[in-house]
Amino acid sequence: MNAGDLRALVARGATVLEVLEHLSARSSPAALTPFGFLRIFQEELGISFVESRSLLEYFDPQMRPLADADTINERGDLILRPLRS
Repeated sequence: MNAGDLRALVARGATVLEVLEHLSARSSPAALTPFGFLRIFQEELGISFVESRSLLEYFDPQMRPLADADTINERGDLILRPLRS
């Protein structure tokens, strides 16, 4: 999958957790890291590190959620909304 596929996924309304699931599957067998998450959001979605790093407070270093899905997805929606059609 490429950046266009990720952009299309976001444009269709995918939640942040769905995007993370997609990125984790795409990066397999290597694990998605917090830095990898930031890099992909910057390079493929054009979302700055400043914006995307605010999502990292909801995840542990292995990118496992620390907050409930609704909280994560609500915060993520604020960041992803400009990319949706």
